[in-house]
Amino acid sequence: MTTQYFSDLVVEFLHQQDIDTVVFNPGASFRGVHDSLVHAGNADHAPDIVMTCHEEIAVAIAHGYHKAGGRHMGVLVHANVGLLHASMALFNAWCDRVPLFVLGGNGPVDAGKRRPWIDWIHTSQHLESVVQEFAKWCDQPIGQRATIESLYRAWRLMNTPAHAPVFVALDFDVQEQRLEEGLQLLPATAAEPARLPGLHGADFEELTRLLLEARLPVLLVDFSGRDPETVPELVALAEALGLAVVDRGNRLNFPATHALNLSNTGAELLAGADLVVALEVQDLAGALQSFLPVTDQGAPADGATIVTIGHNELLTSTWAADYMQLVPVSRAICADTRDSLASLREAVEDPSGPFVAAAFQARREERTKQIAALHADARADWARQAEEAKATERIQVAGAVDEIHRAVREEPWVLTNTGSLTIDGWVKKLWPLDRPGSYLGLNGGGGLGYGLGASIGAALAHRDGPELCIDLQADGDFLYTPSALWTLGAYDVPLLVVVMNNRLYLNSTQHAARIAGARDRDIDRAHIATSFYDHPVDFVAMARSYGVHALPRVERIEDVADAVRAGAAHVKEHGKPVLVEILTQ
Repeated sequence: MTTQYFSDLVVEFLHQQDIDTVVFNPGASFRGVHDSLVHAGNADHAPDIVMTCHEEIAVAIAHGYHKAGGRHMGVLVHANVGLLHASMALFNAWCDRVPLFVLGGNGPVDAGKRRPWIDWIHTSQHLESVVQEFAKWCDQPIGQRATIESLYRAWRLMNTPAHAPVFVALDFDVQEQRLEEGLQLLPATAAEPARLPGLHGADFEELTRLLLEARLPVLLVDFSGRDPETVPELVALAEALGLAVVDRGNRLNFPATHALNLSNTGAELLAGADLVVALEVQDLAGALQSFLPVTDQGAPADGATIVTIGHNELLTSTWAADYMQLVPVSRAICADTRDSLASLREAVEDPSGPFVAAAFQARREERTKQIAALHADARADWARQAEEAKATERIQVAGAVDEIHRAVREEPWVLTNTGSLTIDGWVKKLWPLDRPGSYLGLNGGGGLGYGLGASIGAALAHRDGPELCIDLQADGDFLYTPSALWTLGAYDVPLLVVVMNNRLYLNSTQHAARIAGARDRDIDRAHIATSFYDHPVDFVAMARSYGVHALPRVERIEDVADAVRAGAAHVKEHGKPVLVEILTQ
């Protein structure tokens, strides 16, 4: 290892922090780091490179990579123009509470070292201002020693709860300087994050008392499944207490087929809840309103006790209102979720503790039976609706989602993306989302352009494993970042892309119809400027033009399973991507 330039030391830092891959669309403002990444003398420790055609795709790839594998990619973006392109994807990651390590080129800040024109328009005095309202921490250090300290601080803060992206600008000139004499990396431990404690003390005692006394306690979960080890803890706790579970689904938090899962159902029973324990729930007001009568202030109308556990309060923006409506809760606790669950489960399962009392066990048994009956009825009804959907002339989303699962049900599948709220809703009703990490959630910020990039990242994270990664890809989202197909094909990413093509921006069409109906106008015109009916996109031809294997478009429900099965077989046999396009209603 012969470090000669400062950019070589940056690459050493990436290696020290166990970054095995960096992703970027190339740009001159980080050419120093780029040279150090590809320099033959650094080949034994430099991360691999994944090239993309757009910074939004690069960030989305790192986003999906972390969600799938819990590991970091480094992301490089080119000066202000690259950061502006990347900003939408960074906002998605911010709302999705995903930590991303983003480095941007800038400058030279020293105006005397700038080349005419290009260095002036690609230099910013406050480059971080582009994203500082939806990044956890940003810095624009000048000088080698300051930059090294900034890298360690960014890494530590990124991984300290609450998790979120960070951004550090690397001065163009500093990157290319010879390494200052005596300058070296700090110990790897300098970047270790701070940890939150688990539930303890008065908070622990009060919550155990509430759980013991509650008539109908509900466990509300949202992001806790980002740590897959919380899932078995949640299951054990719910079973020991007879808890009704409502999973808001930003991750796979609780098995969808478990008898205690009342997500998307059981409203009549849940309306009588007298205790709600919310674990890492982002939109608490929306979650409560889905099953409880609430006041104008967002509080339960019947006075149910609300306890929150997590770290949402540790991450807020003055620009983005993703902190959601303020709910007057009974108790808000900042604590580590997994440690808190383990402590609660230990107390509940204590053979000499109060939860073994006959009165509590009888109450637990009775509500467990009620919850299980509602769960079974709901899943049977959803299955019936899917079968009815298959009888229609045009392919319906419910039927397609069910047939796709039928084709891959014997595979160790991972759903890297579910494309839209409509597709996602049916996936949660019809697929057995039971294995931790088998469902990665939506994009976080509602920004289109996420799906294909994030799915590439997730498939790269699983590249050496047995998992079949499946992207249920909405057509509108696809069209924001279609050049992600280049990265997909160029790197032989083993991903099955199933394009659900309704030739619409469906949400916009629905809003157009809704406003027209409210104004007593012609709702048949709602498709104007929201659809692709007049100029449809051929996704099969598009994929093939990028060198991605694509099967003929599917237009009949009876052909869906065979096409998906054939696509999955190709991915498994060749280790290369496949695209299947399904024309839907």
